[in-house]
Amino acid sequence: MNFYPPPPVLTAELHIRVPDHLRCLEEESEWRGGIATALKGLFIEGPVADDRGNIYFVDIPYGRILRADSERTVTVCARWDGEPNGLAATKDGDLLVADYKQGILRFDPSTGKVHPHLTRKNLERFKGPNDLIVDSKNNVYFTDQGQTGMTDPTGRVYRLSPEGKLDTLIENGVSPNGLALSPDETHLYVAMTRSNQVWRVPLHPDGSTSKVANFFQSFGTAGPDGLAFDEEGNLFICHPSLGSVFVVDPAGIPKARIVSGTEGIHLTNCCFGGPENKTLYITSSLDGTIQKVEWHCKGALSVPKVKSP
Repeated sequence: MNFYPPPPVLTAELHIRVPDHLRCLEEESEWRGGIATALKGLFIEGPVADDRGNIYFVDIPYGRILRADSERTVTVCARWDGEPNGLAATKDGDLLVADYKQGILRFDPSTGKVHPHLTRKNLERFKGPNDLIVDSKNNVYFTDQGQTGMTDPTGRVYRLSPEGKLDTLIENGVSPNGLALSPDETHLYVAMTRSNQVWRVPLHPDGSTSKVANFFQSFGTAGPDGLAFDEEGNLFICHPSLGSVFVVDPAGIPKARIVSGTEGIHLTNCCFGGPENKTLYITSSLDGTIQKVEWHCKGALSVPKVKSP
């Protein structure tokens, strides 16, 4: 039920396209990701824009991290036996990686090396990490999606403290995917892809949570994916099966709808960056492009400083 009129529609524009010579067009991959369409030599997600104009992003099926520099030149930074899905910058300039096959990894852009960060919980492998974020106190929040869904609502959301303490915040998630913290870090928002929802998770001072609510409800063959906030508390919700990024205000009222500026509609993840931190970058996963929209205010997070290659 929604009594509000349709919001304004904004059309994104192409920022970069991964060139053909960097696509794994002749290589097979066992990764499918719940899509019926054939891969085009890559499937990109997890953008992180740094303070020098670089955009780092992952290629899930071929285990790669790529970088588009300020001149829009794309290079491959690292490759390993993994399925990297999300990236998040740390205070020391590294990038943490949510890897479906290998757990939580750490990438050092200055060396190009990828190292284990948290690969198991009590010696057990995770279901399949999907996305992650780092808060102002260096806590790492990440989703463990695996193959969970409506018939198997056992997806998890974890919080890893700087001291190594691992808390389970959610253990009944319906395919937990992207996540974002409210600007004041009092609430965690988690995309539940297979139930077509975004959950709102209160974060109490003692580290616990309660009264988790359904903040956003949608429809489609797949649900919400990546999330991001601006400084006003507006939430950006990537919805690949509807080819849109929905923007809602802190009360959940529709504010804008961003649509693809190319033929690709798999708009999966987004982040803020650019000279004023007012540019929203969006991965169009299947066609291997990054699109952009100029927004009226800054992203909620400062543009991170990432180590130089």
